[in-house]
Amino acid sequence: MSAFLGPIHFWLYNKIGNQELLTKEIADCATVNGWITSTEAYTKTLPPLETVIDEGNIHGWLQAQITDAETRYASLVTEILSGDEKRLEDLCAIAERSGKEHALTAETAEEVYKAFEDFFVNGMPCDRVNAVTESSAEKLSWEMTQDIHAQYWNGDSSPYYAIRRSVMEGMLAGTNYTLASSDDAHYSIISE
Repeated sequence: MSAFLGPIHFWLYNKIGNQELLTKEIADCATVNGWITSTEAYTKTLPPLETVIDEGNIHGWLQAQITDAETRYASLVTEILSGDEKRLEDLCAIAERSGKEHALTAETAEEVYKAFEDFFVNGMPCDRVNAVTESSAEKLSWEMTQDIHAQYWNGDSSPYYAIRRSVMEGMLAGTNYTLASSDDAHYSIISE
C-alpha cells in the first residue's frame, strides 16, 4: 500500500464503518432485549480517517482496525447466541433492516456486486477474497477464495454469513435482483 492516504484507504475505512454501524444496531437491540448488559465492549465510533491513521504504517493500521472491528462483532454475536441459538433469526431481521437502510439502485448485476464489494469488509484489498466466476447481463456469480472471517469466530463463521446474507437481501429489497447462495462461499446475483 501507498505511504500516503489515497482513495483506497478511505474506501476500506468506510467499509469498516459499515461494519461498525451494524455492530451498533445489533448491540443496541441486544441491550434493549436484555441479551447483553452494555454496548460499551462491542461498539466504536470511527473518527475521520485523516485524524487517526498512522501515516507511517497505513497498511498495518488499517489491518488492525479490521481485526478490532471483526473481533468485537464476532464477540457480540457469539455472546448473544450463547444465551439462545434461536436469536440468530432476530439478528438476521436486524441485519435485513440495516440492509434496507442501504438500499441499492443498481441497474445491472455487476453494479450490485460492486456495491457489495464497496460495502462489506473482506479483509485487505490485497487479500483478493472474492473471485467472479460468471458474469452476464442477468447474472453475476462469485466465490470466496478463502474464509477470512472464520479466525474471529473460532472456526464457525456460519452466523456471520447468515447475518451478512440478510444484509445483502435487505440491500436488494427494492431492486429486480435476488441473491442465491449454495453455501457460505458461493453466491449469485440474479435478475428477476
